[in-house]
Amino acid sequence: LTNEIAIGAYGIRLWHDTRETSTFNDVVLIERSGQPSITIQQASAIAELSGTDINADGDPEVIVETYSGGAHCCFGTQVYRLGDTPQLILQKPESNAGGRFLDLNNDSILEFVTADDVFAYQYCPYAGSPFAKVIMQYDRNSEQYLPASPRFPEEYNEDIIRDTQLAETSQPGDFGEWDDSTKCSILPLMLDYIYSGDLEAAQTELARLYDQPDADDFWNEVMNYIQDSPLYVPREVEESD
Repeated sequence: LTNEIAIGAYGIRLWHDTRETSTFNDVVLIERSGQPSITIQQASAIAELSGTDINADGDPEVIVETYSGGAHCCFGTQVYRLGDTPQLILQKPESNAGGRFLDLNNDSILEFVTADDVFAYQYCPYAGSPFAKVIMQYDRNSEQYLPASPRFPEEYNEDIIRDTQLAETSQPGDFGEWDDSTKCSILPLMLDYIYSGDLEAAQTELARLYDQPDADDFWNEVMNYIQDSPLYVPREVEESD
């Protein structure tokens, strides 16, 4: 037993397998008398925010970080609401990216800021691969954290400034692109606009900064990858909610 906290009637315990030198077999147990035990595999930590009410619904949450091992991958986050019965309200897909909770709109409900690694190794090695910022927001109707990046376009402003300079100053192959292009220097700026909901700006910047004959194919590939990602949501869906 390496960590133990009590949250109301719940006991949260992090167990380490003493037969292993790594922590990849560690587990967190969420237990309450009269309730089935919940086991979270490959647990790395019980987060400090555990025991607070991160979604302002009157019940505290427990936040568990997971890590499966490897050079970069994979990190996960699971959040359970500890009401009369525990309920999973966030399970970030395991990926190369972690995340953190912030109150971005000052409404006392924390958002979860993470990144989409769908482009890792797609156009260049891992070190040069772009990650797209993703903002997940608690949805009271579904009682889950869901991708909601287009609701927070201002959170991308600094990224756009930084990534515009990157795209304008990089040379072909600077990020080890497999085809010796500038795809991995332009893609971060495109993703800033795409994930914040401005597809028109993303296409405009692609046309301005990428003069290769495969520009249309590049755009279509990018959108195909993104639309298969569970962390992407288009602006038109957001506006119709």
